[in-house]
Amino acid sequence: MKKAVLLLLFFGIVACTSESLSVKQATALINDHTEKYPYFEKATLQLGEQKFRVKKDSVELSVLKNLASQGFITFNTLNARKKLLSKDSVQVVTIALTANASKYVVNQKKNKAEIKTFLFTIQENSDVQLELNNKTKATATAKLIKQPTPFAGLVKDKNANSEFITQKFVLKYKKETGWYVQK
Repeated sequence: MKKAVLLLLFFGIVACTSESLSVKQATALINDHTEKYPYFEKATLQLGEQKFRVKKDSVELSVLKNLASQGFITFNTLNARKKLLSKDSVQVVTIALTANASKYVVNQKKNKAEIKTFLFTIQENSDVQLELNNKTKATATAKLIKQPTPFAGLVKDKNANSEFITQKFVLKYKKETGWYVQK
């Protein structure tokens, strides 16, 4: 009886550490990878004193005012004046980030900040397509769902006709660590 239990345990350990890769394992690896290293699109937001034309930049002004009402930025109008012999007026404003926007900021400098506009997460219950190249390398293709952030209105959507993207992940195998997603 002890031999049977030990034999079963031995085969279980060998099966878990084998070099074969299943779709379920690949999905779990990709989930872990996307949680650790999130996929996103980004845009640059100019900070500080900015000049806007009221009619020409009305869409951008409305997005910025909406962000200010949600508490992600501060938007203060310094002055508004009409240009000489022009139908459009100029509005000078100051833009600054608040603490609420910190989870969307990728990189910040003195006069500009890189902001996440769309986040991508792996689709629940999606079929990951797995292609084994050789014993130690595989390519997995997964669907990532696009989720807009509050700053999504600042840029034109690159994939406006689709709510998801397909992303390829390269999976490699090492004897010491097992399967992992290559960056």
